[in-house]
Amino acid sequence: MGETGEHADVSADIRVDEDPDRGAFVLRVDGVEAGHADVRRRRTADGMPAIVLVHTEVDEAYSGRGLGGRIVRGVFEAARAEGPPGTAVVPRCPYAQRWLGSHPEYLADVPARDRAALGLGEPHLEETP
Repeated sequence: MGETGEHADVSADIRVDEDPDRGAFVLRVDGVEAGHADVRRRRTADGMPAIVLVHTEVDEAYSGRGLGGRIVRGVFEAARAEGPPGTAVVPRCPYAQRWLGSHPEYLADVPARDRAALGLGEPHLEETP
């Protein structure tokens, strides 16, 4: 089941996959394109690979289901899956920046310089007992 703010139909097959030829991550619901995030690949100032999330859009027919959040999460998860040290994500998209406000577990994936420039704050590290 989805978390708070994500209302996607749990019976639907929802996938987010990168389409490098389009420079986008594409969200499909039951095989039908329902939204996308425009991205650009680059390197950070310290040479780390990064995905710049430029714009997130969900087709009007699918609005109100939390699918925008699924796209943004898909970008972050894909970046994490690229292996150590991983790929940074720079959320230039206002929607993605707001989404991070309620998903602070992904803030550490945004380079410190970009977090500061975008006013995103610092990631919260879990305390060990």
